[in-house]
Amino acid sequence: AAQLQQAAAGAEAAAAVEAEEGGAGAEAAAILSPAPSGREPATPSFSSPDHDADPDGTAAAAARMALDDVAPVPGTDRYFVPLRLACESKLPRIMEVSLHCIQKIIAYGYVRGKAAGEKPFVDVVMETICSCKDEEDKEVQLQIVQAVNTAVTSAVTAVHDTTLLLAVKTCFYIYLVSKNGTIQKTANATLTQMLDVVFARLESPGASSMAQKDAFLVFRSLCKLSMKPLPEPLPADDSIELRSKLLSLQLLYSIIASSGERFRGGEKFVWAIRQYLCLSLLKNGVSPIPAILQLSLDIFVTLIKYFKAHLKSEIGVFFSNILLRILESSNSSGPQKRLTIQALRVLVAEPQLMVDLFLNYDCDLEGKGIFTSMCDGLSRLTLTLQALSETTEQDAQLKQLALETLVAIADSMVAWERDVKAEGAGAAVTPVGQRPPSIADSSSVSMVGPEPSPVHRGGGEAAGEAGQSPGGGEAGGEVTAVVASRESVDFEAMFHRKHEVHEGVIKFNMKPKRGIRYLREVCGLEDTPQAVARFLRETDGLDKRAVGDYLGEGEDFCKQVLYAYVDSIDFANLTFDQALRRFLTHFWLPGEAQKIDRMMEKFAERYCSQNEGVFANADTAYVLAYSLIMLNTDAHSSQIKKKMTQQEFVNMNRGINDSGDLPTPFLESLYQAITTNEIKIKEMMEHERRAAAASSDAARTSRSKLFNLESAIMVKESQELFKAKARKRAVYHSSRNVEHARPMFEACWCALLASWSTIMEERYDDDVPVELVALVMRGFANAVHIAAEFGMATERDAFVTMLAKYTYLDSGKTMGGRNIEAFKTILSLALTDGDHLGGAWAQVLKCLSEFQRLHMIGTGAKTDASIFFPAARAGANGAAGLPPPGAPGLVSPPSGRLTARQQSILIQPARVRNSSKDAEVEAVNSATMVDSVDVVAIDRIFSGSAQLNADAIVEFVTHLCAVSREELDAAGDPQVYSLQKIVEVAYYNMSRVRLVWARIWEVLSEFFAEVGQHPNLSIAMYAVDSLRQLATKFLEREELLNYQFQREFLKPFQDLMGAAKSVEVRDLILVCLGHMVQSRARSIRSGWSSLFGVLSLAAADPLSSVAKAGFDLARDTVREHFALIGDHHPEGVSCIAGYLRQRPHVDIALSAAHCLADYAKLLHAAADAVGGAGGGEPAPAGG
Repeated sequence: AAQLQQAAAGAEAAAAVEAEEGGAGAEAAAILSPAPSGREPATPSFSSPDHDADPDGTAAAAARMALDDVAPVPGTDRYFVPLRLACESKLPRIMEVSLHCIQKIIAYGYVRGKAAGEKPFVDVVMETICSCKDEEDKEVQLQIVQAVNTAVTSAVTAVHDTTLLLAVKTCFYIYLVSKNGTIQKTANATLTQMLDVVFARLESPGASSMAQKDAFLVFRSLCKLSMKPLPEPLPADDSIELRSKLLSLQLLYSIIASSGERFRGGEKFVWAIRQYLCLSLLKNGVSPIPAILQLSLDIFVTLIKYFKAHLKSEIGVFFSNILLRILESSNSSGPQKRLTIQALRVLVAEPQLMVDLFLNYDCDLEGKGIFTSMCDGLSRLTLTLQALSETTEQDAQLKQLALETLVAIADSMVAWERDVKAEGAGAAVTPVGQRPPSIADSSSVSMVGPEPSPVHRGGGEAAGEAGQSPGGGEAGGEVTAVVASRESVDFEAMFHRKHEVHEGVIKFNMKPKRGIRYLREVCGLEDTPQAVARFLRETDGLDKRAVGDYLGEGEDFCKQVLYAYVDSIDFANLTFDQALRRFLTHFWLPGEAQKIDRMMEKFAERYCSQNEGVFANADTAYVLAYSLIMLNTDAHSSQIKKKMTQQEFVNMNRGINDSGDLPTPFLESLYQAITTNEIKIKEMMEHERRAAAASSDAARTSRSKLFNLESAIMVKESQELFKAKARKRAVYHSSRNVEHARPMFEACWCALLASWSTIMEERYDDDVPVELVALVMRGFANAVHIAAEFGMATERDAFVTMLAKYTYLDSGKTMGGRNIEAFKTILSLALTDGDHLGGAWAQVLKCLSEFQRLHMIGTGAKTDASIFFPAARAGANGAAGLPPPGAPGLVSPPSGRLTARQQSILIQPARVRNSSKDAEVEAVNSATMVDSVDVVAIDRIFSGSAQLNADAIVEFVTHLCAVSREELDAAGDPQVYSLQKIVEVAYYNMSRVRLVWARIWEVLSEFFAEVGQHPNLSIAMYAVDSLRQLATKFLEREELLNYQFQREFLKPFQDLMGAAKSVEVRDLILVCLGHMVQSRARSIRSGWSSLFGVLSLAAADPLSSVAKAGFDLARDTVREHFALIGDHHPEGVSCIAGYLRQRPHVDIALSAAHCLADYAKLLHAAADAVGGAGGGEPAPAGG
């Protein structure tokens, strides 16, 4: 009492201020009051605990009821009455002290039981506290907030139902009306704390139905507050309307982000999210105010993470009709686009979430391809030359952000692919809520209804009204988690089928009959009128004019389709003009009278069959339908100046009802309905609405107003789609099958390549930030990795080819930082993804060849041309120089045609460099490359070839040989770099399994046989000597019996001996073979066959020097290594006999005769040794 008297002293001064300030409270009260609306959906009942509450329902509920039923603490009423009267005094100091006392009473647990009028005592206390909210004194406001917070968060006092809502609204109100920053922060923090307590009670074990209801009511109230429309023009930043919307969205985001299992899995709360929060997101997701849009997008991203299994249809609608439309719209502002891209950036950073979006929408035959559309939209942003925002700087930021998002997509795909492979996932599809061991725990999903078919095909018209939720309210679409095996849900096949259907739609729009034929043959469309009619009614993207033309065709099948189409439309209980509108909203009437006649005839028959007694017969409906179509054209065509009057319309339709007249009021009502509301098809109405939003007449209007018109259309269409999908059951899939990355990349690779290439284009100067170039290069590397990993040759080669192009190594253009990074990326790919590069090795090795040429220029080393082609550098052609212009650099195979292997690896010929400008550019580029590129990394590519798998090493060697052919065939600047590397690679891989080595040698032997015939003698001899080194090295390995590896290895010498034109080359071949016989005779084994084949060719050589060298080698081989020849003595005898037949060289022939006689003696002695019964000398190997 003493405190109250002391506080009264300052009451009069405070009362004077009270009269001056005001108005804000009334405005805030208007915002917090419920908005008038149409039919309010029924609130779900909370009469029973959740499924996971206590079995008998007596745990927490009984404890809470006990607190309510106990009698008040004696004397509490007596103390509370003066405090309540003090609060009603409207004197700030007295109110402050009384509120403080009430807060203490609550804190000490004295507010319990029932009041005098059987009303819970806590409700009376809360009403007293909240009744003080209009007082503007900051101390009073602070005491109100503290008292409310104490009551709601108390473990003893039970604040529920409408009293809880009152407490929340009071804090909300004080936050809005207070002009003190401290009070606002305190009210905001108090709201957050109270909501945390309310929803923590929901998640506590054994939560009562009252806790569920409290959470539901608070959540619904905040959703409704967030949907309050803002006045026009847009309010200031500190306005109550804007702050109310922002606070409600902040609180909703906090609830969703921190929600637990009961909230995420409870049917009642999922229903509330679908019914209220999704509608709020639709309205706020197109807001021009960045703060509102940011919060809306944050909530949407959080919903996708935690509620995607329950909101499949709603997520699809919001994505396609809101987010992607904002990106595509020319009227949306720069901040709107930026925030939208940032939201997408957050989403694609979740690899599993991105995969799930692709499976559930891009592989859904009925859904729109969200993932593909997102990639295409972001790519278009980076490519467009039109202004995206208000300033050029904002445009650059948007494009960079879009590029970062596309790179993040590639990052997530690679991360997901590696994670799945690491965990060795075997199951194809995982039910939502049941995770593989490596996936983070997610909320469980309640099964709604029976498990549907994995591939759902909707039928009939979309439902206009939603059904009833399990709690008694309107329900949205039902979602069921599915467990499907790899065979039952083939997502890749569904994706391709969807793509094929899209192609069929395009063909249908161009040529309807051809499109239907394509859909039958390729897409499996049933060849029945009912199936075609259902396709025409349910498929998105069909041109309504094409649909009308097809239905009006006179062929029997088209007529049957028309009949099935019309029979699928329900005209029951519709007025005639309503039925005609419904009929004509699905297609555009064709221009031919005969087609219209067939359509109206069937329409009249269908209407009369469903609405008996309206007309005497179907002829009446037929004639009247024609009349209404004529009236519609007459009334709404700008080309018709004299309009039909109502009386003329009535007169025109006299006597059509079986020779009788239709009622005049009926005809007049039809006239008014048509003239005041034109019959339009849906496509036409949407086109006109969008045209109005972007019409040239509105050019004087600001972009924001144009976007407001456009956003109204977006929201309306989205709401219609929500209703249309309400009854459809959606199946949400979550996959850990790594093969799903293939169709994902197939869907987006064109968009990725197009957008990343913009950074490397010439129209951009070299001032592009290094970080952005590095980002794009990472995107290229990720794309090549995915394409290579899944054997997507076209996609892989496209990315590698573009990278090679952007190195500028062979373009005649000055290289910059971007080009160096492109080359480094190629090196990195060669080292990390070599096993899967396949045909892309051609571009990689070509780049290495060009780098080596520039590196030699930059280091001042002698070029290959100056060493091997001195005549070329002197500008002359000759025996030791280059072939004449137009002559082939390498001798063709004996057939005169390229082999199949050569045809498969042809590379574009190098650009001819013949200008001083080219020399200057190359000098600059060579200096740049020498300073920027580590040569050791290049060497690791060749030394690391030993680690490539069997198929990869064959591809590597094949393309290395192809590059070497191109180097040697260069008209102005030939090289032997790749030829040298071929020898190195052969050395590195010689220890491979013999079967793999045989495949490698098949390529190398063909190559050496060609290079050994090069017109330049130095190159040819270099090739032969390289072949000798490899053969000598290979002969170090022993060959087992009955194997033919050594023969195949030495066969190139035989092929080259028969084809070589140069004497020096033939002599060198014999010298090389002689060296091998001397050093590796014991290892030759099956190779004797090839060796004797070479010596037989030498025997037929017209030059005596070659024949003499061959005979000497043959004679020495027989004499010194007779025992090692084994089973190849017949080839040896044939070889010596060949020299015996040398008529031009008599001396050689005589010597061959003596050698042959000695050979016979050796053979006879060996035969006697084998046939002898006793010991003696061992038989020759293999003999």
